[in-house]
Amino acid sequence: MKKQAVIFDMDGVLIDSEPFYLKNIREFLERYGGHADESLMKAIAGASRARTWRLVAQMWKEKAEAEEVERIFRAEYGPHHAPYREVMFPEVPELLKRLREKGLTLAIASSSSDESIGNMMRETGISQYFSLTVSGQNFRESKPNPEVYLYTLSRLGLPAEACIVVEDSTYGIQAAKRAGLQVAARRDERFSFDQSEADYIIERTGDIEKILEKIG
Repeated sequence: MKKQAVIFDMDGVLIDSEPFYLKNIREFLERYGGHADESLMKAIAGASRARTWRLVAQMWKEKAEAEEVERIFRAEYGPHHAPYREVMFPEVPELLKRLREKGLTLAIASSSSDESIGNMMRETGISQYFSLTVSGQNFRESKPNPEVYLYTLSRLGLPAEACIVVEDSTYGIQAAKRAGLQVAARRDERFSFDQSEADYIIERTGDIEKILEKIG
């Protein structure tokens, strides 16, 4: 079936935000006597907000609830927003413009909050290209649970066969595949993501155009 829509993850696909978040968390742990375990730090990349703070709490200096660790972090760092315009992958704005000109519907399905998605789109000026944005935080479980993608499909009114997802993280790829979607994974070897379930591996987000030309 000809693809009618492209669904993008946000962090690691549209914007290179994960190094920014991990740097702040690492500094926070060092400041408060925690230990930044490398395997747990890598697991934070692509994780939902709830899972992120459960992992950070495991690295805290003493036993603590995830909510309390997050509260201390927010008091120190504020809203924790990445400099979205600076970390957007450079090919993204023109890519989105071309995809829309070709008649494709574009959506975002992200584990980030509605606030973060909205701030990102406003600061980068790409909101006009998207027909739909969906935050995994509005569901009981975020990725790898497929609910965020199943809901996105229902809102788009399209079958899975008519859509393709651009993801990067292990959890995101698993969620999309469990929803019956084809996935193009943006290669990123910094965080030890398992991308083996993806249908396609791309070096840049912009390479999704080549995949669309290939599969129709």
